[in-house]
Amino acid sequence: MTIRVVLADDHVLMRQGVSQMLNADPHITVVGECDDGVELINAVLKQSPDVILMDISMPKMSGLVAIDKILAQRNEAKILVLSMHNEVEYIEAMRDAGAKGYILKESSGDSLVEAIKKVAAGKTCFPDEITQPGKSTTQKHLSPVSVLTRREREVFFLVAAGNTSRKIAELLDMSLKTAENHRSNIYKKLNLSSSAELIRMAGKAGLLE
Repeated sequence: MTIRVVLADDHVLMRQGVSQMLNADPHITVVGECDDGVELINAVLKQSPDVILMDISMPKMSGLVAIDKILAQRNEAKILVLSMHNEVEYIEAMRDAGAKGYILKESSGDSLVEAIKKVAAGKTCFPDEITQPGKSTTQKHLSPVSVLTRREREVFFLVAAGNTSRKIAELLDMSLKTAENHRSNIYKKLNLSSSAELIRMAGKAGLLE
């Protein structure tokens, strides 16, 4: 069986290098390359890959919002995050959003191939920091977005990125009133009163890119 992978990273040399390395494995084929979140969603819908290998920081749409939108349309999608961020908060935020794995860009090629095969097989693959018994219970960090619905998380990250309600409505294809209602619900759930407070919270939680 060949594992079909869609790869998203806005750094061209990085993406091309990873793609070349993966295509050298006889069991993996990269069927799509994307350099932003919007392209990624379109590629996933068109290619229906076995594994989605994606960065967190991408133009047009952040990785977190892209994960939410992909899972809203393909809830069986297997997403492996490839990131330079090694903070537990990032890893847990991706796991809570629905990613099946998280691997650092500093990892070896063999580790990346192994992670892709594990995720393709229906397993999860996260760093030891959040999977080792003891660490996960004594150092558990609850992401603030864990209390939000999927749609509210999309709005949360767009507000954190500095978007107005009108721009959020445009990006998420919803009415202005709906966008404002989501923003209001987020403020109530997180006990916030402004976008400035939301951005500060996101920064403290390590959720700003």
